Amino acid sequence: MGRVEYNKVSSDDLKALASIAGASDVSTEDYDLVTNSSDAFPGEPTLPEAVVWPESSSEVLKILTYASKRRIPVTVRGGGTGLTGACTPRYGGIVLNMMKMNKILDIRQLDMQVDVEPGLIYDQLNKELEPYSLFFPPDPASGKSCTIGGMISNNASGLKAVRYGATRDYVLALRVVFPAGLDLRFGARVFKYSIGYDLARMLVGSEGTLGVITEATLRLRPLPRNRRTVAAYFDSIEDGVRCIGRIRLSGLEPAAIEFLDRTHLRLISDWSGLSLPDRECMIILEFHSYSRAGLEEELSDALELLREGGSVELVVPRSEREAERIWEARRGAYPSILKACRSPIIGDIIVPLSRLLDGVMKAYELARKYEVRVGVMGHLGDGNIHANWLTDRRNRDEWERALRANADLTRYAIEVGGALSAEHGVGVEKKEFMRDQHGEVVDLMMRLKEFFDPNNILNPGIML
Repeated sequence: MGRVEYNKVSSDDLKALASIAGASDVSTEDYDLVTNSSDAFPGEPTLPEAVVWPESSSEVLKILTYASKRRIPVTVRGGGTGLTGACTPRYGGIVLNMMKMNKILDIRQLDMQVDVEPGLIYDQLNKELEPYSLFFPPDPASGKSCTIGGMISNNASGLKAVRYGATRDYVLALRVVFPAGLDLRFGARVFKYSIGYDLARMLVGSEGTLGVITEATLRLRPLPRNRRTVAAYFDSIEDGVRCIGRIRLSGLEPAAIEFLDRTHLRLISDWSGLSLPDRECMIILEFHSYSRAGLEEELSDALELLREGGSVELVVPRSEREAERIWEARRGAYPSILKACRSPIIGDIIVPLSRLLDGVMKAYELARKYEVRVGVMGHLGDGNIHANWLTDRRNRDEWERALRANADLTRYAIEVGGALSAEHGVGVEKKEFMRDQHGEVVDLMMRLKEFFDPNNILNPGIML
């Protein structure tokens, strides 16, 4: 798409927006502009000129139609927990904050489905589903704050993706509003169908560049009756990573396989007060089952594999509370990093399982090359590596070296048949690698965007 000249938000525009959404849902106050200027990406924030909180699909349609006609850029925002700058209003304009569209519209227990608005918080959804013995599985680490709309826009996943998959695997139908003046429904409320192009799945991961999700029908899973957790410690990174491969090939089906290296174990211990063992790495496994006997057998087999694979210390919680403490430590990884350094670069790549150990060791190699600190963690059971570069943006030289290290690791992932992102998305951070990943397909993506968003007002400067 060619260069677009955008208009500033005028006083007349503010009056028009207030007539659509109501004066109380339109703001130009400094506090609202600043708090809607970026997500958790450590790049430079950009202030919008106005923030609007729509409360219905019809309001979203009127706002987008108006903004497109006036050529005012619109950036869509959910919980603001993203790590790539995907909700940074790069060209000012309007931030469309979806947090007031946060209702559960319908829970259909027998269908194992739920209809929701995009501003609903992930953890809140699962809390409401508990009485129905159902849950929405992706489980991102930001579950206390992230929204369903943001998860769909980034195809989020998390701790349980190795067994349950990513958000895309649970999106059955969407209602989406487009700047071209369209309010459309995609998909079907069934678990499978063969009825033409699957446009609902195409919109998952589009990072708000095509349209604004206003409703979603999600597939749910029955809550497992039983779960067991085990933490295994290793004195060798190689032993720990290779053991993950052995477990994947064993026929066991863990719900989660998490990896933390010594750097993260120390950071988490300092942040949380937990006394985690001072080992080279830790693997956390969780197993789910509806049969207690089957669960214990699976756990026994896993412990044997961990011992054979070189684990020097095994911790098997005897209670739900003890298990939760292990997961509290894992969920504390990100806040512990923020305590340790001002502006970390949170890496996110995925590689084929056959290249998993190579990918982990590549991160350490690049840290030595560029003389920056790195900690490696991630959902290694599905090849998802988080190389977290512990840096401070105020030290410009160190920051630039960390950016180069992260870029080299991203290129490595693409070269070995992996992807530049597994769950965080592209945003501002990695859009320069889109053509490396997709080649000429990027041109097709841009043509699709031009169809749905002819004046390129929606999330401009993001992903493409």
